[in-house]
Amino acid sequence: MKPNMGIIQALIRIAAGISMVGYATAALVTKPKQFTAHLTLLAGAIKIAEGIVRYCPSMTLINQFRQKRDSQEEE
Repeated sequence: MKPNMGIIQALIRIAAGISMVGYATAALVTKPKQFTAHLTLLAGAIKIAEGIVRYCPSMTLINQFRQKRDSQEEE
């Protein structure tokens, strides 16, 4: 897994993930069965992990699509 994002973008993802996890934790304290808080917690954890390893699977797919589109336009 080769990193596909820069340091600044990784730090932004980590900060956003921590914010999402904090919000979800506060929401779950007041309403433990709130489904959207569980989803926010999961999404925040994923963003933190992406920032730490500096790899985003969706960015890989987008870059592959762009390369295919650019190669088709050149032909």
